[in-house]
Amino acid sequence: MDAVLFMYYGNFTHEQLPIATDGKELAEFFSASQVLKIVHMTHFAYLPSIGAENLRLLKPDLFVAENNLIRNSMFFRHYFSDISAQFQCLPYVAGHRFQKRKELSQRIHKLGVTGSITYKMHDPEFLEFFRQNELQPMRRRIYEERDRLEGLIDCLIYDLDESRQMEIKTLANSPKNARKTREEAMARQKSYYSVDIVEFFNRYTMFAVPEEICDLPGIGFIEGMACGSAYFGLDDPMYRDLGMVPGVHYVAYDGTVEGLVEKVAYYQTRRDELEVIAEQGYRFATEQMSADAVYSRFLDQLGQMRVVS
Repeated sequence: MDAVLFMYYGNFTHEQLPIATDGKELAEFFSASQVLKIVHMTHFAYLPSIGAENLRLLKPDLFVAENNLIRNSMFFRHYFSDISAQFQCLPYVAGHRFQKRKELSQRIHKLGVTGSITYKMHDPEFLEFFRQNELQPMRRRIYEERDRLEGLIDCLIYDLDESRQMEIKTLANSPKNARKTREEAMARQKSYYSVDIVEFFNRYTMFAVPEEICDLPGIGFIEGMACGSAYFGLDDPMYRDLGMVPGVHYVAYDGTVEGLVEKVAYYQTRRDELEVIAEQGYRFATEQMSADAVYSRFLDQLGQMRVVS
């Protein structure tokens, strides 16, 4: 079976308007092709009207993403529902290095939170739909309240936008120091990305990687579960569709800082219950969501799709 896989972001859309517009050329080139056209809807929140128009020219056969967006995302349906492509969920899988190194009894009994905060969103369509400019608003709230939450939550969150704004401010007020500020920002970014994330997940009994507002999970959720830590996330179809059950494979909360704190405090006094959830989540991540299992299911679905077509 011949197929071509496109990454949506960078090919058919982008945060920069000229690059997004240039996606029309690629879409037109493949428009009449009979090859199976698969589009991974990575970063689909950027300039969706332009991206959707390019996809109408492309005529894709299949969308894939870490969540079934046509079923579970109002934002996706608002811009892409008239495109006739089928949709399949292709979830994240944890790399081989994500291993359980410690039993929960040896770990810090707090919630470790990680993830980066991307730059502020400026796309008018995003701003109008969500009424805010944060792609990961929960990460922002935890980051800004990290000192107050220190007794329950340890924060390993890197704010890309904060570093960018520091550079802009320095360039405007003190151009001579711009290079130094940029070097300091790069050093902070390097420090964040050089952290041994496997060790981080093994350090805590529980963890969170707050989701994007456009209905996509963070890749770290499956990585942390594969390290044996109990995951705290939303009660949402993005997890339920994978077979994850709140209270069984992970701890669900209501998406607020207050709700998260309440759940963390609850399980700090009920460690035995948390250990059961962590173990069932670990088995789910390493068995049901292993690379072999996920890709075998996906390739089977592709084969059935081609037979039907």
